[in-house]
Amino acid sequence: MKIYLFRHGQTVYNADGERFCGTSDVGLTALGWQQARRAARLIRGVRPAAIIHSGLRRSLETATAIRESLEGAEDCPLVAHEGFREVGFGAWEGLTRAEVNRLYPELYAEWLAHPEEVRIPGGDNLYERQQEAVDAFLDVVARYREGDLVIVAHNTLNRLLILGLLGLDARHYRRIVQENACLNILEYREEEGVRLHALNRVPERDE
Repeated sequence: MKIYLFRHGQTVYNADGERFCGTSDVGLTALGWQQARRAARLIRGVRPAAIIHSGLRRSLETATAIRESLEGAEDCPLVAHEGFREVGFGAWEGLTRAEVNRLYPELYAEWLAHPEEVRIPGGDNLYERQQEAVDAFLDVVARYREGDLVIVAHNTLNRLLILGLLGLDARHYRRIVQENACLNILEYREEEGVRLHALNRVPERDE
């Protein structure tokens, strides 16, 4: 089966620069809606068994835009799965990197050097979220094994998930880029696991 893994479109936090969003429930900008609709063109002809989203507004709105733009997908169910929510950044959410550096200089320096070893106050640990994301992935592919899937998730979560599915350590997540409304294509076979077919595709570059 094929899994079409998207990142959500642009939000106000993304448009505002280097701001930590995490589990903050912000929606798409007008540009974000446009990006999501354009992203659907990358899977033209796909008939997913379900479109999975994280339950956060930006993920749901992107999933909705993709369904509306995908021919023949009007009746495709939109299904929330909390396992795909973004990594929580706790006390840092809503702050820019400069603000975090000013308020938490030592912790921020440690996070830059070894993010997998740091737990931000009120936030998530990368290893724990990576395992939760992999578990969520295995749950949905088992549930919808008869068809292909679309999953709409988040920047850090997608990077952790891809690494985890390929058997790679969470500490390498910054080596993967996830632009707004990008597409990653995965193939899952129960006896072989996951193969990565495409990474960080966007319509402006990859149509």
